Amino acid sequence: MVNSLFQAICRTGIFMICAQAIVHFRPQESYEKYLKLLVSVMVLVQLFFPLGSFLAGVGGEDVRGQLENFRESLEQSMEEARQQAEETDALLEQMTLEEVRRRMEEQIADVQTQDEQDVNLQTIIREDEQNNELTGGQISIDMQDITVEVGPIEQIFGE
Repeated sequence: MVNSLFQAICRTGIFMICAQAIVHFRPQESYEKYLKLLVSVMVLVQLFFPLGSFLAGVGGEDVRGQLENFRESLEQSMEEARQQAEETDALLEQMTLEEVRRRMEEQIADVQTQDEQDVNLQTIIREDEQNNELTGGQISIDMQDITVEVGPIEQIFGE
């Protein structure tokens, strides 16, 4: 059914190409309008017969059966597309959930690392506080441990 329409369109296309060649190579210019009229009528007849038989239902059950098969294949294709869309949505949802879980685990790990660093810092602060309490909070510098070397003045001022 659809195949016969396609064949009719193909035949008409080939006919139009040949008809244009005939119109182009006409013997006299005055024949052009008559040739174009004749070609137009022939093209319409070629398209009308297959289309008319399709619309009028000529062929009876054969055409109806082909239409029913076409409708069923269309419905089947639509159902397959719907199922594939559902599967794709489910996969996308699963991938999104996995990404959210991964990011949450990373954040938890970062928080744990930060907590460990805070605990280490608090331990250091407590140790410093204990050391300050033991020394009275004063810092003492022993001047004997410090040595100062002084060179010639020319080297210091660059003269």
